[in-house]
Amino acid sequence: MTTDRNGSLASAEQRLTAEAKVYAARMRLQEALDQADALEAVREVVANLMGSEQLAVYKADQQKAALWLYWSFGIDPNKYAVLDVMREPYLDAVLERKIVVRGDNGDEKLLSVDDPVTALVPILVNGEVAGVLVIFRLLPQKPLFDAADRQICEVLSNCAGRAIEPYRT
Repeated sequence: MTTDRNGSLASAEQRLTAEAKVYAARMRLQEALDQADALEAVREVVANLMGSEQLAVYKADQQKAALWLYWSFGIDPNKYAVLDVMREPYLDAVLERKIVVRGDNGDEKLLSVDDPVTALVPILVNGEVAGVLVIFRLLPQKPLFDAADRQICEVLSNCAGRAIEPYRT
């Protein structure tokens, strides 16, 4: 009986922690004062709540044939200036508003780049994909995304538009 109680308490605690992380992410992104603060909010959410200090925000071109590096943190921007959608099969799904997380498709790499990529998150502006957030490797103490991280990806997708299109959101 004690195990069940401890197990359910631990489960409830994990659920509340996850809900708190998602809430904190949403509030930080929604309360961003301007474009620079919105980009900083994205960095804070990814670093502090998801466990990665390597990320990049790309803007989609009009024809969505390429993604152009708009802002990054913790990566060499010269290495990742452009992502060719034709060469990156998972980007098609992202441009169709789907979040892609490493492990969902086996051990396959998400992008054909040197550094490991953990997630590809579409950034929506007025319901359209205006950009893509690429989250690179996680910190060593965090092996993979959990359910809360996936929910935070949803929040980023829906609330980070101000970071790349401050006047359209």
